[in-house]
Amino acid sequence: MRSLLFAIWIKASKDVAQTLALIETLALGEYETQSRGGARIINASVAGKTFSYELPPGWSASEFVENLRSLYKIITTGGATGIQMTDAELEAFVLDADDQVTNVTRARFAQNAGSRY
Repeated sequence: MRSLLFAIWIKASKDVAQTLALIETLALGEYETQSRGGARIINASVAGKTFSYELPPGWSASEFVENLRSLYKIITTGGATGIQMTDAELEAFVLDADDQVTNVTRARFAQNAGSRY
């Protein structure tokens, strides 16, 4: 989902308002789904800019829209004190400035003090 937001954010000139506008455009159905070599492509235009995104294998249109909804919620409520993100906050989220995203599974095990084993 973060990679989708990254693509939308770049296309929206790294601007929160334009990012939200592009998400809304995609969600409102002003996009065209095409099959190209087995890939499903989403296309949209906003503010004179064209945007294309290839859906991952197995994604349906409803999963795409659900991800757009999640992105919209993140942007509109993920800022300081639960308000809309600023441009700086969105950039930090998209670029993972705090290294919150990992592809490494980490587990921590602690012995339960009440257990004999």
